Amino acid sequence: MEEFTEEQQQHINQLIADTKATWESEHLAPVIAERDELRQFKPKEENEQEKMIKQLQAELNHQKLVAKLRNSNLDDFIDFLNVDDNEDLQNKIDRLNVVLESRKLSNNYVPDNHKQTNAYDQAASKGDTLGMISAKINKLFN
Repeated sequence: MEEFTEEQQQHINQLIADTKATWESEHLAPVIAERDELRQFKPKEENEQEKMIKQLQAELNHQKLVAKLRNSNLDDFIDFLNVDDNEDLQNKIDRLNVVLESRKLSNNYVPDNHKQTNAYDQAASKGDTLGMISAKINKLFN
């Protein structure tokens, strides 16, 4: 194997340095510039304090939700509502109250075999024979 002379080694080193400089300017520099431009769009990483603040805000919002639902006597629905906005929470509470009121009305007892009592039946229940006869006669002429 041949060793390079000092002059040849310098020439080789110079060619390598030139090629490296050309590659850095043509290929590496645009990539670095693009990376630096894209860094501005990277979301900021939260530190421990910011994470703690977000957690405390979430807990506070949940406590407000629980308090408002308890004030509206809707404790049973705490697990079903997840709201971030106070106005949205009030809208949902109002809609829930409307639904519950309509359910209360539809769940009330409605007799299905209730028939109107007429004058004849009323007289019969009192044992009033004269009233029974007059009710039958009135029915014939009306």
